[in-house]
Amino acid sequence: MSSEKGEGTDPKLRNGPVVDRECTDIFCLLLFIVFTFGMFFISGYAFKNGDPHRIAQPYDPDHRACGVDEDVADYPYIYFANPTNPKYLYVTTCVSECPQEESEPAPSARHTKISHLEEAKTNSKLPSELKCQPNSIVKSCKQNMLSTNPEEVVVIYNTELFMKTVCLPTTKQYYETVKDKIDVETMEKVSNDMITTKWLIFGSIGISLVLGFIFLFLIETLAGCVIWTLLLLLFSVLIAGGIYTTGYYYALTDPSKLPASAQAEIDAQTLQEQAQAENVNPKNYLYIGITLFSLAGLILLVVCCMYSRIRLAIAILETACDYVQANFTVVVLPFVTFFIMLLYFIYWFVVALYLYSSGETTSKPKQLPFGQFSFTQNQKIFANIHLFGLLWNSSFIIASVEFIIAGSVCIWYFQQGPRAQEGGPIPLPTAIGRFFRYHLGTVAFGSLILAIIEFIRIWLAFLYKQQEELIKKNKFFEYLFKCLMCCMWCFEKCVQYINKNAYVVSNMTGKGFFHSAKEAIFLIARNPLRFATVGGFGEIFIALGRGFIALLTGLFCYIVITRTEKFKYNVTYPEAPSLLCGAIGLVVGSLFMSIYGVACDAILIVFVMDEEMEKQNGKGVALCCPPKLEKFLEDQ
Repeated sequence: MSSEKGEGTDPKLRNGPVVDRECTDIFCLLLFIVFTFGMFFISGYAFKNGDPHRIAQPYDPDHRACGVDEDVADYPYIYFANPTNPKYLYVTTCVSECPQEESEPAPSARHTKISHLEEAKTNSKLPSELKCQPNSIVKSCKQNMLSTNPEEVVVIYNTELFMKTVCLPTTKQYYETVKDKIDVETMEKVSNDMITTKWLIFGSIGISLVLGFIFLFLIETLAGCVIWTLLLLLFSVLIAGGIYTTGYYYALTDPSKLPASAQAEIDAQTLQEQAQAENVNPKNYLYIGITLFSLAGLILLVVCCMYSRIRLAIAILETACDYVQANFTVVVLPFVTFFIMLLYFIYWFVVALYLYSSGETTSKPKQLPFGQFSFTQNQKIFANIHLFGLLWNSSFIIASVEFIIAGSVCIWYFQQGPRAQEGGPIPLPTAIGRFFRYHLGTVAFGSLILAIIEFIRIWLAFLYKQQEELIKKNKFFEYLFKCLMCCMWCFEKCVQYINKNAYVVSNMTGKGFFHSAKEAIFLIARNPLRFATVGGFGEIFIALGRGFIALLTGLFCYIVITRTEKFKYNVTYPEAPSLLCGAIGLVVGSLFMSIYGVACDAILIVFVMDEEMEKQNGKGVALCCPPKLEKFLEDQ
């Protein structure tokens, strides 16, 4: 693309991305394929040795999974034999059916099944013996309420089946004891609320998409207005803060220097007494005021000096909207990615469940009836490889979409200027074809680097959590861990940014990851203020877009749930499905705005490359600009 010192863009790219290219980073692609086969091997091991039912099913005191392990295969439900006190809830047994009265009360209209709680009493309609499998603690299935040993007490009471695993008491005092450990009512009500509003939750995907297009339209028409308004608002807030803090300083020291209107509204003596009582140094307010005024002056200076670059940022934001509108089918890509990621995550999660359940059950005494497992060294290695596979594969899928979008932007850009020729390649299909034919290895390489960094971050966080008490005893190690985690986070963000720009350069030059990353870094180094300005405002708009889509999606669902007859009287906690709708809106908004973010980055890089190539020819300005950028150059 350029000389070894990164002195400029290769003039051979004046007509757009190179057509004749070769496969890049083949070794990394082969490594990715080998690793994928290794993931399949781990999946086979997990499916062969694991059983997720061992996780979902409750355990008796002998750590046998009710309904799963051989001795209790015909006893799938857990029964609290001594619910008289929360500390005796470990006294449990597996039963074949939950004890119930012969005639049950009519079901209530309330969400929770435990609606008619009864006082504890002897009831002749209940069986005198449980259909249970004895264990080392509950040695008899017959009722025994007189024993002084709490482990020998067996109480038979009326129950209902909860979550298809637990015999839940309907007797009031026993129910309250169990409820202290299991938030039964909330779980059941939220579950019912989700089922009731399921179609609205699915519909929130469409709502989010519509809001995304509305936001895109707003950016195209109001990008300049929003940017200047944000700058003016920030400047005004700093000035107002400076006036307030310096005014507070004079109120504490010399109120006579304040305007007459301000003197009339404050009680200087009271303020001074409060400051003396709280041991407040008035000069601190003066220093804060000076700092705020300085920041306001700095912003004003930056706006004056970078006026042209701010206008370039606005032009690029608007051009990115033009690209999305001209290549409307690109909107499909993030949603295809979303469903691919969803399917992959479901597969990964299922394998993780099988892998986790392949461990051996622990033998800790007096535990609540939930499964706990221990693992061999090989199983721990498999778990780490499986986690790394999630990071690498998810990064690869996301990077693939970024690469394709960047490729289509590169093609589209060079079809807009005066040198554009009719009948050129269609941007999106051409970019997809080039990616799958030539550059799978490049994306595998970039996503591998990112996955390694993310894996190290996770391990640092895990080690800190595991040794938190020990680390906090030594301030040096505590600060060291926190600095390492902070540095890794910053490093990850830098690599993500370099990767996105490297994919644009790779699309232009047809070169591999290292060559493209190097040229992208040189390009950024030659134009640091441009990239900082455009990148900063681009991130602001992307964050605004995500928040706009997520907030309005959740708010719309909340209004529908609380204002319509269908949901108003059937949903107990409208906040839960509304938050889920908002979360879906955040995901859809992030996917939608990712197109916009990649397009902004790609347009800026190609614009700078176009400008550098024309400077080498003595022209000085880019000649392949889309209309919005061309207007920006004309106004210069």
